[in-house]
Amino acid sequence: MSQDPFNKDHHLCTKLDEYHIDIPDFPMKSNRWERFINLLASPAKDPIDPLISTTGGLMLLKIAPIIGTAALALIQALIFL
Repeated sequence: MSQDPFNKDHHLCTKLDEYHIDIPDFPMKSNRWERFINLLASPAKDPIDPLISTTGGLMLLKIAPIIGTAALALIQALIFL
């Protein structure tokens, strides 16, 4: 396991030795505050998206406020009569 497979090819070994990469030192584990901020900044799932994607759901979104308003008006008319 200690043998380097790139030592067999001299040309490849010289090409690989030409490149030097500096890897910056950064903390691998974030603290609680950063995790909390990432939680707040993460995108939320849209609850209306499944309704909008279908024709029946889109119609329901248009008709539901009208039916709700008519029901509230009917309840108020029955109470005050």
